[in-house]
Amino acid sequence: MEITLPNCWQPRPYQRRLWSYLEAGGKRAVAVWHRRAGKDEVCLHWAACAAMQRVGNYWHMLPEASQARKAIWDAINPHTGRRRIDEAFPPSIRVGQRDDDMRIKLINGSSWQIVGSDNFNSLVGSGSQGVQRQEIGGQPSRSLR
Repeated sequence: MEITLPNCWQPRPYQRRLWSYLEAGGKRAVAVWHRRAGKDEVCLHWAACAAMQRVGNYWHMLPEASQARKAIWDAINPHTGRRRIDEAFPPSIRVGQRDDDMRIKLINGSSWQIVGSDNFNSLVGSGSQGVQRQEIGGQPSRSLR
């Protein structure tokens, strides 16, 4: 079976520089874009690509788990009417999904999970391969280190 990621998604013109950097092996990036610029879209699609290339645990972190559920897990793309996580992580690459802890298991053994930094103690000891951290309203989330 051949899988192509990102799944029918193309970065917008101003997102291409970041996407190209990540595709070329970039490890750390900061995108200071306005609201609705597609930060989550880029992060979701990149996480899907990265998780399929290198097995590990990947997190998408917001300051609070409740924000993460609304902004990422339950979010619907207004252009397609589909959940954003379903666009980034198509069923063909999943083996399971847990709604209670907002986790997706992938066919290669990787997992992707949405977490809140408001309960960072629950994350200790559960090593991650990648963390995408989002700040809201200029208020930084707590650092894990």
